[in-house]
Amino acid sequence: MLTLTLLSILGLVVLFTGFANNIGLNRILAASGLLACLGSLLFLPENLLMIEGIPTLMSFDSVAIKFSTLAIGLTIPVVLFSGSFLRQEHVQSAEFLTVMIFSLVGVVMLTAITHMLTLFVGLETMGICLYILAGSDKKSSTSNEAALKYLLLGAFATGLVLFGLAMMYGATGTMDFSQMAGVSGQVLDSALMKIGIFFLVIGILFKISAAPFHFWAPDVYEGSPNPVMAYMSVVVKIASFAALFRIFGMYLQPLSFIWWDMFYYAAIASLIVGNGLALVQSSIKRQLAYSSISHSGFLLIAVLSLRGIGMENGLIFYLFIYGISVLATFGVLISWFGIQSDLRLDQLKGAAKMDKSGAIVLTIAFLSMAGIPLTGGFFAKLFVFTPGMESGLIQLLVIAIVASVVGAAYYFVPIKNLWFSNEKAQIEENAPIQWIGFIGAGLLLLSGIFPDLIQHILNSL
Repeated sequence: MLTLTLLSILGLVVLFTGFANNIGLNRILAASGLLACLGSLLFLPENLLMIEGIPTLMSFDSVAIKFSTLAIGLTIPVVLFSGSFLRQEHVQSAEFLTVMIFSLVGVVMLTAITHMLTLFVGLETMGICLYILAGSDKKSSTSNEAALKYLLLGAFATGLVLFGLAMMYGATGTMDFSQMAGVSGQVLDSALMKIGIFFLVIGILFKISAAPFHFWAPDVYEGSPNPVMAYMSVVVKIASFAALFRIFGMYLQPLSFIWWDMFYYAAIASLIVGNGLALVQSSIKRQLAYSSISHSGFLLIAVLSLRGIGMENGLIFYLFIYGISVLATFGVLISWFGIQSDLRLDQLKGAAKMDKSGAIVLTIAFLSMAGIPLTGGFFAKLFVFTPGMESGLIQLLVIAIVASVVGAAYYFVPIKNLWFSNEKAQIEENAPIQWIGFIGAGLLLLSGIFPDLIQHILNSL
């Protein structure tokens, strides 16, 4: 609760600094405030994070702290490399950063939900802010189109979630997820409960852009400004999987006979659709969008293998590695191409001749997303496949391995363009932004060589 309060205060402070009309000041203030919120999560005792005696309908346990730390920590680089977009498009920086910070309020709520009300409020707080961020480039028709599509489809998905929650409340008579599984077995096996869970699952699968509810992601990701796409593909996925884990991995785990098959077939569809369609893309952002769908499939394997609290570290490790890979990629792309939204794969041809260090960072990021050894992406998939094997998901893992091979094929296309082309890329070089990519690449190599170090940190939280 303290972290939510600090984030809300930070959003208001950044909003009022807009009178200074200083983009650098606003970014530094926002990043510093997010660091302070991160410190409150990591170093303050749990009794200070929650107000005793007041029902908050949330629980800032170790699971919430891990997911929240990851979400806030990965938002800081997005704030730092948004400067070029804010300057060149003359976007009001205080408003842009304030909306991003308030979306984090919804994200943190989703990591700590115990109740239907906090789930709905968290989803809406995050969602409304994202609709605004997607359309923050008011001069761009593609950005406006992305915002409109996301608004309409997101509202529809939220309606499905609300309808499902209403059915579940009607079946059990409680809105508390932790109490729901304790209701009599006859009630839990009722048609009303099954219908409720069905619609709730559909709504959450939409939020994580899992097939067959993925159709919004490529258009919205491509049309959104580059910093916003990075934020959506990383932080929103963290929030959605945090909510999914808390609801189905912790509270409704005894009801897996109702929801398990839905996630199983969604994982298969995401692996096939995401990797298959990413293979034929010519746009970098659309390729990353379909790649995000395929990563949702891998993450769903982790969810299917979970058996309650204490087993979430593999899921969090995967989200950490995926988030670092995406942010490192955008750190270089924004450095090279600025605010240009329509990024094509052939624009990378010969880029290594112009900026070898940036090309190395991009190569490491793409190799990590492909799951190649000596990068964190290899162990991220390993930590997903191992519990999946122990849970007997053999057929799903075979599909996942084949999908990984297909994924390696399309991840090597930009690498080939970077290093094995005689053309000369038209790129610029923005050193401050590239440093974000360098740090990200270093973390990917560190986690690929010493994965136990990251696991040890997660266990200590």
